[in-house]
Amino acid sequence: MSRPAEAVAAAGPVYAWRNGYLLLAFTALTWGINFPILKMGLSYSPPLLYTTLRMILGTVTMFVIARCLGILRVPHRADIPVVFSVGLLQNMGFITLVTIGMQFMPAGRAAILAYTSPIWVVPAAALFLGERFTLARALGTGLGLAGLMAIFNPLTIDWEAPGTLTGGGLIVLATLVWTAGLIHVRRHCWRGDVLSLIPWQLLSSVFLLVPLSLLMEDVSSIRWEPGFLVNIFFSGAVASGVCVAAQVAAIRSLPAVTMSLSSAAVPAVGLIAAAVILGEQPGHTDIVGFCLIGMGILVVGLADRRSARIGAAHGAE
Repeated sequence: MSRPAEAVAAAGPVYAWRNGYLLLAFTALTWGINFPILKMGLSYSPPLLYTTLRMILGTVTMFVIARCLGILRVPHRADIPVVFSVGLLQNMGFITLVTIGMQFMPAGRAAILAYTSPIWVVPAAALFLGERFTLARALGTGLGLAGLMAIFNPLTIDWEAPGTLTGGGLIVLATLVWTAGLIHVRRHCWRGDVLSLIPWQLLSSVFLLVPLSLLMEDVSSIRWEPGFLVNIFFSGAVASGVCVAAQVAAIRSLPAVTMSLSSAAVPAVGLIAAAVILGEQPGHTDIVGFCLIGMGILVVGLADRRSARIGAAHGAE
């Protein structure tokens, strides 16, 4: 084997770095900006109806993308129950809870809390998947929890503000729901291509959201103004459609550790976007919480990278 070939073999998979990082930057910017966009959208529509319209647009967009790529397939029979449950947990549950919680708190703080999922995955994977709860992963989890405690510091919280704990509690609950969906996905042996299954996951959430939102909220309360149409198109077609496809492509182009560490980029963009678009001023506790959570995600990502390298080395033996 030649030296270059040996180097490639030792390095593992060859990743399309340029395309991967461009896609990653696109998703981080779009999802970060979507937090203040979502906050603005709630001035036009009740939360459940907003989420329903968003998921409808995202579903249509993903079906079009899958069709154009020639990968639109009916899910395998073994995948259908998990496709439905993931649509219920991650597409409907997570997004609905975040949207409702957003009514009670600043968009920037919501962005920080919504991206704490990598912290919760560590103990959940140890408990339900038997993954090792190493010292590094424990440290990362501890830093993430310290970040949450900084944000919910009882000495700095404005207890008189309505919904102070309600909003934060709903978004933290959303991340736990997302984590449950992720553990569910990891335990399943998929028969179909991931990108071809996403339109069906979104569609399953629409089937649940439409009757729920029509039952609980009044459609006539939506203000169908040009600003709302632009808002819901961005949040639905772009953030919930195009971005999802871009993320799947990025996952295929970059190492898993890079994807996990990128989780810290979205709340950073969310904080900045909320300050620029909405004029929000993040407090000291928000900044400290974000830094601690970001460091926790970094430590967890590096620990996963080390575990992957050790596993690859043992496999090579």
